[in-house]
Amino acid sequence: MKRSLRWTAFLVAASVSIPLPAQAAMPRSATLATHAVGSLYNAIGTGIGTVVSRHTPMTVRIQPFAGPPAWLPSMDKGETDMGILTSADAITSYKGIVLYKKPFKNTRIVIAGGSLYLTFYVPKNSPLETVAELKGKRVPTDYPGIPIARLSSTAALASAGLTYNDITKVPVSDLAAAAQAFLEGRVDAGWYSVGSPAIEEANARMGGVKWLSVISTPEGAKRMAEIYPGSYPSVLKAGSATGVVKDTTFLTNDIYLVASKDLGEDAVYEVVKALWVHNQELGEANPILKAWRRERMVSQNVTIPYHPGAIRFFKETGVWGKEMDALQAKLIGE
Repeated sequence: MKRSLRWTAFLVAASVSIPLPAQAAMPRSATLATHAVGSLYNAIGTGIGTVVSRHTPMTVRIQPFAGPPAWLPSMDKGETDMGILTSADAITSYKGIVLYKKPFKNTRIVIAGGSLYLTFYVPKNSPLETVAELKGKRVPTDYPGIPIARLSSTAALASAGLTYNDITKVPVSDLAAAAQAFLEGRVDAGWYSVGSPAIEEANARMGGVKWLSVISTPEGAKRMAEIYPGSYPSVLKAGSATGVVKDTTFLTNDIYLVASKDLGEDAVYEVVKALWVHNQELGEANPILKAWRRERMVSQNVTIPYHPGAIRFFKETGVWGKEMDALQAKLIGE
């Protein structure tokens, strides 16, 4: 009996000294910044947040903003935990170039996800087929709330050798305002991304929409990439998404789930683990997220460094090698 009591006491004492599991050190909640409600990025963030909340101790709270310039400063201070960011926004904000007046060096990639397909869209019965035919047409411009939209739409026009001077400018504040202008008939063409809820709404309310092809000649692709870093033309097949009524060429770039460097390593590790192990649930949460496959999560084409928590998981899984170590070191040093 005495031996049993001593053994029990030993076990209790030992259990006190055993470190708590990593999950116990995780925050109860985390913020995830996206574009405005109705945008593709908000839909992506909501789907990711659903899966992460379901399979980790954290509850992910979605915080919509006009665009990354509104939340990147708070992420740089460690006040915003995660966000959805394009490769173009990532590289320009990290280096403090083009649209960003100062560098935000504390952003880190959690996973590389799907691709973003952007171009102008028009009513389905419009005779317009390519961006080159927008000369003289009413087009949304400016986007002070989300400057990257101005940059990307300018790049798409540049693929056809056009500038703001070649169109009839209709100033808008952000993507939501641009979508509303299209619904109200104040513009001849809108600007948005494939798969966004705003496009689904326009398609339903206006008897159909269709996308205009950017110009994918070598010269057109070069002009586009010079204005919008990291972009490239790619083709979506007819019927593959709403508004793709025939094979259409889009301005394309990649999308990241990013986190603050200050978000704990264990927390990011668990986020990546949840998205890896339960990858199929992403597509179930939103069809857009079917492209966020495991094999895309580690990419040698990323433009900013990965978070240490993500690296730890990917090394354990065997998908992070010496090449990625070299790339990480290079990006950290830039």
